[in-house]
Amino acid sequence: MLELTNKEIAKILNQFADLLAIKGENDFKIRAYTNAARKIESLSDDISTLAAEGKLKEVKGIGSGIAESLKEILENGVIEEMENIKAELPPGVVEMINIPGLGPKTAHRFYYELGIEDLLGLEAALEEGRVRELKGFGKKSAQKLLYGLKNYEKYLDKIILTKALKTAAMIIAEIKEKIEAQYFSQIEICGSARRAKEMTGDLDILLATEKPAELSSLLTQLDFTKEVIGAGDTKVSIRTQEGIQTDFRLVSAEEFPSALHYFTGSQAHNVRMRQLAKDKNLKLNEYGLFRADESKEELKSEADIFNILGLDYIIPELREDQGEIEAAQNGSLPQSIEIEAIKGDLHLHSRYSDGAFGIKKMAQKAAERGYQYIAITDHSQSLNIAGGLSPEDLRRQIKEIDELNREFEDFKILKGVEVDILKDGSLDYKAELLAELDIVIASVHSNFNLPAEQMTERIIKAVKNPQVNVLGHPRGRMLGSRDPYQFDLDKVIAAAAEAGTALEINSSPQRLDLNAEWARKAKKAGALLSINTDAHHYKQYADIEFGVKTARRGWLEKDDVINCFSYQKLMKFLK
Repeated sequence: MLELTNKEIAKILNQFADLLAIKGENDFKIRAYTNAARKIESLSDDISTLAAEGKLKEVKGIGSGIAESLKEILENGVIEEMENIKAELPPGVVEMINIPGLGPKTAHRFYYELGIEDLLGLEAALEEGRVRELKGFGKKSAQKLLYGLKNYEKYLDKIILTKALKTAAMIIAEIKEKIEAQYFSQIEICGSARRAKEMTGDLDILLATEKPAELSSLLTQLDFTKEVIGAGDTKVSIRTQEGIQTDFRLVSAEEFPSALHYFTGSQAHNVRMRQLAKDKNLKLNEYGLFRADESKEELKSEADIFNILGLDYIIPELREDQGEIEAAQNGSLPQSIEIEAIKGDLHLHSRYSDGAFGIKKMAQKAAERGYQYIAITDHSQSLNIAGGLSPEDLRRQIKEIDELNREFEDFKILKGVEVDILKDGSLDYKAELLAELDIVIASVHSNFNLPAEQMTERIIKAVKNPQVNVLGHPRGRMLGSRDPYQFDLDKVIAAAAEAGTALEINSSPQRLDLNAEWARKAKKAGALLSINTDAHHYKQYADIEFGVKTARRGWLEKDDVINCFSYQKLMKFLK
């Protein structure tokens, strides 16, 4: 039996449901699979364990048909019927559903009624107006789909940071496990992923070796490799099973520090560093730091390069030629925030709305991470799709949190909510109810396409509301699929700084919002920030890493971030 997580199994079921919809199967069957996927993803028990114990049918929503599909997944990793549908459909038809706003039923109509088989055909049909021949597709909906298609194509060859780092970690782990230590002595991720850039084109991994030919051959034979693009003694390029191009650079142990610096980049940073070296009558490149007589400076680490050039060490996240070299020269680099400084997570969801676990479980797992506190911030009443809480539900939750706080020692649960900012800038609950809470995060979840001026006024009104403590995922973007909504963020930041409202760095893999550029602007404007995960499952607590990396790129220190505060200091800020 394969070792698959509930999330991985749910993903396969959702993919199957999408394929069934594209094929035109009946709605009852499709809903059965989507409901089962939702149930399995939120299940606290391991579905593979239940299958091994013969208890699948005891789970509500899993009938005999879905139980058989689950057994297929756990035995083979696929569902036979799913593979048969894939074989029948052109790959481009399945790819269509990756476009924002284009669901599987629409893909069905495009393929079976208009004969559209791929993205090029879809683009032509949209531009020529043929899509408007279909009932329900007017000019506006066609324009919206064309915008979504262009946006999808824009990000097609990009990898979001979280996927890049997780893929690199998987690759490095397999190399360490399956290639003997005699073939390499050091291995590090480099490139834009090491700098924590939010999107990257490919992966770069550096290895120190004295046996490059043998290592080159071994790297092409590992499980993560789907295709070998090229392999030599200094560089191996492969495509992973997920289609991500990965370049391995092979250097000697002596060259490793300078190569790590060089291949980390950025190019603009490297140009400045080479000029600094030249000014000192030295030459810096990927092979080392050379004196005028071509002899090499001894480098044991990257830090030696900075030291020899008269600089404080610059962390990878800051290497963008955005003032970091000048700061390193005069001793004014930030004391960059470390993940250990985070004392709690202030944006979490429980079973009261669309989270997977109860409040107690979320608190216990946070305490196990070493946190001092968390805030439960379930959705407010207007967000029906996410199980938004009625005022009565919220008061019931407040009571439960009060009771749990009496159980815990040295750990606090803050009573909170992620309240919707309504179209006019008002909030989704009355002020009297919000006043009963410890923390209020205000977020936009609707009416994304307002004119920029109206959206700016809407958000500023919320930011200035005395009940609001944090502005959640301020730009509303989804990496690779949805652009930020249009508004004047500079004005919003100024209003937040004046009102004492913190701005969120949402660490959710698809968000990273605020990004590093805006986080730095917020700091300069005098605003405080809050780095949160927006976790719906305790396993997502680990996503805090990506928010912290974003904060480091934004020059943030622990004093800039409210959830680096002690509980006492945090409560003082919130009041």
